[in-house]
Amino acid sequence: MIIVHGGVGSAELGVLVAFRQGFYGCLVRRGDALFELTDAVMARPERVDSVPALSLEPEFRRGHGALYGALSNGQVDVARLRTLLLDTVAPGREGVRWFAGDVSNLARPDAVTSPERLAVHDRSARTVSGRPVTSGYPWAVMVALESGPTSWTAPVDAVRLRPADTLTQVTLDMAKRVIAGLIAAGRRETAGFVFDSEYDLMALSHELGATTHILGRLRSNQTFHADPEPTPGPRGRGAPSRHGKKIKLNDPATLTTPDRAAVTHNTRYGKVTISSWDNQHRRITRAGYWTEHPGKMPIVRGSVIRIEIEHLPGGGAPDKPMWLWHAGPVPLNLVTLFTTYQRRFDLEHTFRFLKQDLGWTVFTPMLPTTAETWTWLILAAYTQLRLTRTLSQDLRMPWEKPQTPDRITPRRVRRDIRRVHQLTNTPANPPKNTRPGPGRPPGTTKPPRQHHPTHIKNPKKVTTTKPKR
Repeated sequence: MIIVHGGVGSAELGVLVAFRQGFYGCLVRRGDALFELTDAVMARPERVDSVPALSLEPEFRRGHGALYGALSNGQVDVARLRTLLLDTVAPGREGVRWFAGDVSNLARPDAVTSPERLAVHDRSARTVSGRPVTSGYPWAVMVALESGPTSWTAPVDAVRLRPADTLTQVTLDMAKRVIAGLIAAGRRETAGFVFDSEYDLMALSHELGATTHILGRLRSNQTFHADPEPTPGPRGRGAPSRHGKKIKLNDPATLTTPDRAAVTHNTRYGKVTISSWDNQHRRITRAGYWTEHPGKMPIVRGSVIRIEIEHLPGGGAPDKPMWLWHAGPVPLNLVTLFTTYQRRFDLEHTFRFLKQDLGWTVFTPMLPTTAETWTWLILAAYTQLRLTRTLSQDLRMPWEKPQTPDRITPRRVRRDIRRVHQLTNTPANPPKNTRPGPGRPPGTTKPPRQHHPTHIKNPKKVTTTKPKR
């Protein structure tokens, strides 16, 4: 049982205690070792660069064999942990709770015996073709965003993309789980989701836009249409037109007068001019998510928003404006949409901290199920650090500037995590005295492991030309 020491009964500590107890309940197999491994990840003074070295931390009271056994044979109740993570998310402002989705790739180019690897993008990859493409495991992650400048997010879901999965369907399932979780918790706020240009925003808006807000970035080579204007007199032969006047995002000559406009000033971008063309839609073709759509293609209406900034953060001039898409039950303030999309980049800070400090990519198991267990432990460790930031002391270096509790970074919170852990006892049971096993009998051998090819989605057709005679 977790015990709160006297004199520190604050609300923040109570939330941390409840999360630790709930997280321990989510570990249905090898829970003691998995819980202590999570504490060792958080409390390691340096960056996690070796998984077996975590067994040497005082928080892990077992040997390195128990560490590998827990990761290989441990089991996490993922559905329960998702609910626990969502319960830690604070209510949103103005009645909207914003979430952001993105994909992070874990490169495994040399793991030829690991199944279900996909072709993923990796800037550090050096291939024969010269393209930054390698083999690995892509992860779709959903986090709750915070307001204001911060390097924190609140992870609520993560799914490893399998060979038969599509990013659109996985994202839809994640968003629906978040919406159902908010409803089950009795929260009346509307959910909003922010995405980058790699997502099918039209499909997400079609499935979720009636009750939630979808905000994402548009590629500048897209074309949108307004509703057709009514024609006077009797209608002629043929089906009525479904698409009206079009606007091309990369052709200023096609842009009409915007329906809404706003101007704001930003410390990073200077003067920001925001223009919106409402009730726009795209011509949807039968490709990707819409391949097997029955009947006519739907008309998915939303706002096309242009963002024009005065200068880049470094002082340079921007090449072209940025375009956003918004669809939802009601229109939202343009400045709010711009600042919300800016917060999406906080997810990049989270990915960098998970990989560089907590060692998300350090562990390289053979089976993807083991990697899934490790991923959930990393997300639970990060969440505990987030819940600890108001309880942490700013143990800064002499050359570092002081930071307030609302601006303290994850790396500084991690420096003081052991002191905070002393305020609560671990729910994990102590290890039992055992003797090492006999090991593999002498003279026995194992056959070579099976090699698995890399799955490539939508490979380009290889065309051959006949030689000229």
